[in-house]
Amino acid sequence: MRTRVRFGVEREMVCYHGRVVVSECTRLGRVFRQLARLVGSPLPFDDTIGPATVVVMATGRGSSSWTRVYRRNGRAQAIRSVKRFDGPTGLEEYLGFGLCMALRVRAENASLLFESAGYSWALGKVRIPLPSWLTPGRLLVRSTELAAPCFRFCLTLSHPRFGVMLRQEAVFEDPS
Repeated sequence: MRTRVRFGVEREMVCYHGRVVVSECTRLGRVFRQLARLVGSPLPFDDTIGPATVVVMATGRGSSSWTRVYRRNGRAQAIRSVKRFDGPTGLEEYLGFGLCMALRVRAENASLLFESAGYSWALGKVRIPLPSWLTPGRLLVRSTELAAPCFRFCLTLSHPRFGVMLRQEAVFEDPS
């Protein structure tokens, strides 16, 4: 039930505070992470472990804006995206600069999984699918219920040829 509320857009704005507990990235993952800066930096800049905040805001028509803020050494990085009902699977994450990632959603045990199902460039209503060689591979986000009020967020980016390139885990608390 807490998961449904967390990913619903019934509330105008909610903040989740937590901590990154695992952050791993291969050399190739670092290259993709830096290239991603060209399209709005949808991936963390580095492997810092520390405080994190997620702000979710309803933006209308069932979509929601997600801002992840990572703090380290007196600096912060904000990663913004919008989950919206659109695209080939009916749900996508808009990453910025026209880049969209179609999502498939499924429940598995105590987790809700969001898995990439292709990337595209959106120019208004026109979508140009990106060839797989131009993408970082499969993104899997897993939100797992822990003892109330906590949940685990795990992001894994896997390339079909080079394997797991980036993995991040954080533990957050639902607001009271």
